[in-house]
Amino acid sequence: MRAISFKNTTLFKRGIYLSAAALLAFVAAPAALAGDLWRNPLPSAIAIGMLCAALIYFFWKTQMHRLADEVLDCGDSLNVRRGRTQESIPLSAVSAVQVASSGGFHRITLRLRSSGRLGNRIEFLPQASLWSNLPAIKIVAQDLADRAGLLAVAPRPAD
Repeated sequence: MRAISFKNTTLFKRGIYLSAAALLAFVAAPAALAGDLWRNPLPSAIAIGMLCAALIYFFWKTQMHRLADEVLDCGDSLNVRRGRTQESIPLSAVSAVQVASSGGFHRITLRLRSSGRLGNRIEFLPQASLWSNLPAIKIVAQDLADRAGLLAVAPRPAD
């Protein structure tokens, strides 16, 4: 068994969520501490609302919650864990392998023939040593596609 995913994905996701919470607190705190929040709440509510809308858009666009925390390559299957849910996925159940690059983060997406406990799509960040090396990530994805019996790595559809 070898890990093919970034080993600190859980910490990475928590850091993103905590940064968003800290940013919200940073925007709301000055008005609350000065007492202006209760006298004239509209400017603070507008600023907090705009920030919340931007954060919701960011999380919707990046789909951080879909990232698998750990993906182990076991030869003919993959052991995938997201939170407390863990599943063993045979490579024969993989229907497509895609490499996506958005926002400077490369991720590998596995589409499954049937839905399991983790859904019909598994996404994960590759190992840290591959983050900035897109050709190496494509080699890992092509290896998975070859072992799954697929012809090639599928291109990522336009969002």
